[in-house]
Amino acid sequence: MPNGGSDCCGTCWFNAKNKGQTGYDHAQDSEPDFCTIRDLPIEDPFYTYCGNHPHRRPNRDPIPIGPVYTGDSSGAREFWLPSPDTEEVRKHLLALLSQIEEQPRSEYPIGIYADEVVVWQLGEFREVRALEHLRRIASFRPRAAETGPFGRTRKGLVRLARKALDKIQRGPA
Repeated sequence: MPNGGSDCCGTCWFNAKNKGQTGYDHAQDSEPDFCTIRDLPIEDPFYTYCGNHPHRRPNRDPIPIGPVYTGDSSGAREFWLPSPDTEEVRKHLLALLSQIEEQPRSEYPIGIYADEVVVWQLGEFREVRALEHLRRIASFRPRAAETGPFGRTRKGLVRLARKALDKIQRGPA
């Protein structure tokens, strides 16, 4: 089955069609694709993505993280829908932010990494409660690398933390 990456809504346990399971077992089922945590009909499930997919959040994180993206078979992804902006979402993002460590963990290499979505989203929200941890993350060694197979570093995360700090310090959009 062609798709834009296995981290799509078509394989996500939050897609009601998948009945709480991951993978392709329910791809041919007749019911519609629907994201249960975003209350969102999914028109093209194998080319739709978010930060809550099991490849990003393997512990079944039901609070929406960041925006929804669409993509194509080339692997390119673009912004589709913004993140919900509620106090629950913000508090959850702040808790996730406080857990980000300098040593990156290995993660599915296509799309935006979960911790990068957290940092970016808090910057978009201009969330002043994030300042302390964003400063901590901005001071990470950009070359700090994972020990896993993909060689992921902190370069992108450090850059995003600095941009988020700048947005927040400039004030509301």
